[in-house]
Amino acid sequence: ILGYHMGPNIYVADTALRDEAGKWVFEGEKPLDGGLYLILVKPLNVYTDFLIANEEDQRDIKLRTKLEGNDLQKNLQVTGSADNTLFYDYLNFLNKNRIEDQALEQRIKAATDSEKPALQQQRAALAQSVATYQQKFIQDNPKSLAASIVRASLPPEVPKGYDRKQGYYYYRAHYWDGFDWSDERLIRTPIFKDKLEFWVEKLTLPSPDSAIKAVDWVLTQVKAGGNKKMMRYASAEYLNKYAQTKVICMDAVYVFLGEKYYCSGDADWVEADQLTKICEDVQKLKPLQCGLYAPNIRLRNMEGQTVNLYDVQAEYIAIYFWDPTCGNCSKTTDKLVPVYNEFKDKGFEVFGICSKTWKDLDQCKKKIEEKKMTFINVSDDPYPLAVVKKQYNVQVNPYIILLDKDKKILWKRIDPNQLRDLLQRGFEQKEDKQ
Repeated sequence: ILGYHMGPNIYVADTALRDEAGKWVFEGEKPLDGGLYLILVKPLNVYTDFLIANEEDQRDIKLRTKLEGNDLQKNLQVTGSADNTLFYDYLNFLNKNRIEDQALEQRIKAATDSEKPALQQQRAALAQSVATYQQKFIQDNPKSLAASIVRASLPPEVPKGYDRKQGYYYYRAHYWDGFDWSDERLIRTPIFKDKLEFWVEKLTLPSPDSAIKAVDWVLTQVKAGGNKKMMRYASAEYLNKYAQTKVICMDAVYVFLGEKYYCSGDADWVEADQLTKICEDVQKLKPLQCGLYAPNIRLRNMEGQTVNLYDVQAEYIAIYFWDPTCGNCSKTTDKLVPVYNEFKDKGFEVFGICSKTWKDLDQCKKKIEEKKMTFINVSDDPYPLAVVKKQYNVQVNPYIILLDKDKKILWKRIDPNQLRDLLQRGFEQKEDKQ
């Protein structure tokens, strides 16, 4: 099987059967897109990697190897491809120095205090020789895929003497220095995906505003690079990531990406029905972002009186969508009621919305009495109730949203344990200010 890397995944490009001479021959009328490829041999499921650099470099490429244990890479010889010759010379150099470095590490561990400085200096010199080799490799082969991969893979070297904070900011500022935003071949390696992920997960503060700035910076660089396939890949990676995020309030990043990079008309690679779905989702989520005023709710309580969310006066209000026939709702309610009882006298209220219409109101009342849900509970006829659930994009019960006293959304999709922690911290901060 001829396959290629795409981020962490591997896709099949072609298949071939062994011929009478014991060879596998892959042929095609169109050249392969550049990237990191592999040959997977069935039924052993062993494979070896190699590069496809450009159209010329793949015309007469030949791979010869033999199996040693489960290793096809060890005995690999590649001919007819200058880029692969460079790549494997580089890997062999690294492997040789890695073995030497590991030996020095073991000697340092076993050495006396007087012997260690000389060995540590020797190890540092080895590391410097590797760094020098890498820089020369990049300079001598600027247009090769091998050099592009090496350059993109090298981490920034933080200057000596920097403290942790200075080191972080330097590392972040130079994290993308070696990356070629126009080289679409990097899509078909694990490198680009790993860098995109590390950038937002490890080098960006876990807040919507910071994440939005981080992904926008990356996509701005990709766009300036002028390669549409790079743009398609990077924007899709981030859109999918934040479409599936379980991190509270991070759906704001999805809204930003959808509006700026998809619904603006620039994403001409997306099929019309898929684009319509993305833009519909963006419009649903846009008014529900953390920090915005929650949509008002007007429903009837169990006695038939209309209750207006914006009339509820409390320091904090939890909107709680629940269903009396929902098992998870029952468990959530058991945890929510004690939280309500703990904080209600400090200025906390729950605005419970029973997801049954007035035809089934007895089910709501029975569960309210059984669970001692003494907070506000409302329901209504099908249309008003359905409008509220649509306004809040509630797909499944239970669902809890925490508002401040001005009815701004603080947190979404939280559970009672998280709610308790947030209330505890919030009320303590208010007491400290007093």
